[in-house]
Amino acid sequence: MWRRTTMRLELQKLNIEQGSSQSFAFEETSVGDLPGIALLEPVTGQFVLSNLGIGYQFSGSFSARVSQLCVRCLDPVVEDVEFDVNETYLLNGEEDPDQEDMFALESDVLDVSDVVRQNLLIEVTEFPLCKEDCKGLCPECGANLNLTVCPHQKSLEEK
Repeated sequence: MWRRTTMRLELQKLNIEQGSSQSFAFEETSVGDLPGIALLEPVTGQFVLSNLGIGYQFSGSFSARVSQLCVRCLDPVVEDVEFDVNETYLLNGEEDPDQEDMFALESDVLDVSDVVRQNLLIEVTEFPLCKEDCKGLCPECGANLNLTVCPHQKSLEEK
């Protein structure tokens, strides 16, 4: 059974016994700062939190619809992003630099929105294009060259 959760899980209060797991549903309209990215719909997903004794295993699948600006013409680009998260959080431990998916828990609170935000930032297109052959903006006047041919562009082509 999927249990609806807030963005912050107080691990002690969840009372998940060692070797046991609990399932959660996630839906949030904000997951923190997403520079240059707008959420068009809530981030949704499901995840399982398992008590490993030495920490917690966080495994889930999430999806989001985001908008960014095309890096060439600055038109909005809508992207549906789906991503999986599989991370381990160690209690009172130190992060092992050789283990990229293991993190130390600073307290007994796991901020689910931060986990989701970090993974969403990794998965979105880094340099979004409105279309593969986007012509961009005129460097002289700023005209969108997908929509118009400006006099500056004609003079640049002649050179």
